[in-house]
Amino acid sequence: MGTIRRITDIQLATIATTKIVSVTTSEYLYQISSGNRAFEVGNNGSIALLFYGQSSLAANSGLFINTSGGAKFWDTITDNFQMAFRTSSAGATIQMIIQEYAGN
Repeated sequence: MGTIRRITDIQLATIATTKIVSVTTSEYLYQISSGNRAFEVGNNGSIALLFYGQSSLAANSGLFINTSGGAKFWDTITDNFQMAFRTSSAGATIQMIIQEYAGN
């Protein structure tokens, strides 16, 4: 079997934007700021998973970012990238931290 190789752009310069967003079971639609090309999302909450995916994201399904400091990083973004976020538990609010990178 062949080797799978993913090249990551590690020259992202400095953090261009930092946002702290309160997320509940109501969907939060995020769009990366113009001119930035990578972002990281952290789940700073301790009571609920943070789910992410396309708009109209179903509760408790799909991909998630774990509690207490779990994070996900996306790089080499082009165009108007959008993603939906929501929590896994009714009544739970998560402080989601988003950091965007502009690159060189």
